Amino acid sequence: MAVARGATYIPGGMQAHPNKLNNVFFAFLQPLARLFLRFGRGYREFSELSKAAFVVVAAEDYGVHGRPTNVSRIAAMTGLTRKEVSRIRKRIDECKAAVTDRGSPLQEVIAAWRTSDEFLGADGEPAKLPLTGKRGSFKSLVRQFAGDIPEGAMRKELQRTGAACISDKTIMLCPKQPGIDEAEEEMADELQAGPYTLLVALARDAANHNGNDCKSFDPTDKGSHTAN
Repeated sequence: MAVARGATYIPGGMQAHPNKLNNVFFAFLQPLARLFLRFGRGYREFSELSKAAFVVVAAEDYGVHGRPTNVSRIAAMTGLTRKEVSRIRKRIDECKAAVTDRGSPLQEVIAAWRTSDEFLGADGEPAKLPLTGKRGSFKSLVRQFAGDIPEGAMRKELQRTGAACISDKTIMLCPKQPGIDEAEEEMADELQAGPYTLLVALARDAANHNGNDCKSFDPTDKGSHTAN
């Protein structure tokens, strides 16, 4: 589909929405989602990271007389419960805001394959699993650790990411692809140098326009967040 230079393409499902800013947010989030999926991260991680980001900004930018915003007001602003806000602020205080406890179903399956006795070989390494069977099979692995994801979908996702390969009705984990860590590091540097810098400037300009004293949050600065 051709898009005029300088125009923003809004997917069809959102074009009828009257809020232009929401349309642009939705469009903006799609390349971000592509990056998450490209590097094996799913919505669970995106959700945890975005919750922490909302709490950081609400706490730092909307306090009174220089003090961090309290839990109740953060909950009112963000839609999170006070219990969730307190949990997230504790993680921020411990410099764990970017650490996620649960990954995607794909990551959960791989982790269980590497650690659960049922799916390990005699050498303690992830075993080559038969596709079917009540125990010690790929079917059993998916049933226990993939939630409601069907076996076929999980098998295709493992193959798509290069995490596993199938041969003669068995499936085995593949060694980690070379260069993945380097690719992630390079992408992180590019995002921080480009889009992140632009977004910080846009957020600062918007805050100044609205009369707020907006402080930019630098994820590389461990002292840039405050918990109360």
